[in-house]
Amino acid sequence: MLDVRRMRVLREVANRGSIAAAAQALSFTPSAVSQQLATLERETGVALVERGPRWVRLTEAGHALVEHTDDILARLRTAEADLQALAGLSRGTLRVASFPTAYATIMPGAITAFRDRHPDVELRLTEADPRAGLARLKAGELELALAYEYDFVPLAVDEGIELVPLMDDPINALLPRGHAAAGRATVRLRDLADESWVTSTPRSSCHMFVRRACNAEGFDPDVTMESDDHGVWQGLVAAGVGVALVSEMSLPALDPGVTVRPVAPKRLKRRIYAAHRTGAGKTPAVEAMLEVLAAEIAARAPLAKTA
Repeated sequence: MLDVRRMRVLREVANRGSIAAAAQALSFTPSAVSQQLATLERETGVALVERGPRWVRLTEAGHALVEHTDDILARLRTAEADLQALAGLSRGTLRVASFPTAYATIMPGAITAFRDRHPDVELRLTEADPRAGLARLKAGELELALAYEYDFVPLAVDEGIELVPLMDDPINALLPRGHAAAGRATVRLRDLADESWVTSTPRSSCHMFVRRACNAEGFDPDVTMESDDHGVWQGLVAAGVGVALVSEMSLPALDPGVTVRPVAPKRLKRRIYAAHRTGAGKTPAVEAMLEVLAAEIAARAPLAKTA
């Protein structure tokens, strides 16, 4: 009999395009992935992948098995959701992914409230950026994923995934305290056209957002430093390395060497969502977490503003 876990490994290889990428997504070693594929080929009696020095691709039989795997995993997700619905909130597991700044701000209170209200539901938590979180949600590895969407950078959402708006996270200019614009109530991006810029690496949609926001004001930003750590941004801006655009949620505490100013005339923002699978994917546990998230965000006003 075929092992669904090994079928899922084959599916990840097909989706990721390499054994190394599949191993990273599954938290396996590449050799473990190769062993799982070899065992699956013995079980089926046919070759499922073709291997090259630096590549791997599925055979016709491999593609056929992946199609069946998608159907089987979808049926398993439906069965799990049906059983959770029958059980209500008396037992079960809720798997949640969040991006780091939400974990540092809105999630701690939501986690505490959920556990207080539903102590028999096990919470399993992981960190993931929006693209990875939505991919794992679609694959049935999660029930809920927090994601965000910057102005100018639409979030790609597959069919079968529903986004629930949670809040708007305002984007402000981050300036050295002695900057000429630091004394103003608001800052126009075009007034920062000649500055050096600090922003995220291209792995984050913030990178594209900064470029597109500046392009909309008629200039291309001179990005001289990239980091995905907002604490690094503050230190660099305080040191005069450059300026940045940063969300309020990403600044739980300010470095004494920086100043934050709203952007004018049009305020910038990123929208925060909770994502779940449609239909049976909206289990009682998902609904319960959505409720506590909404309550936590409301309690954080005026920072939180419904999207």
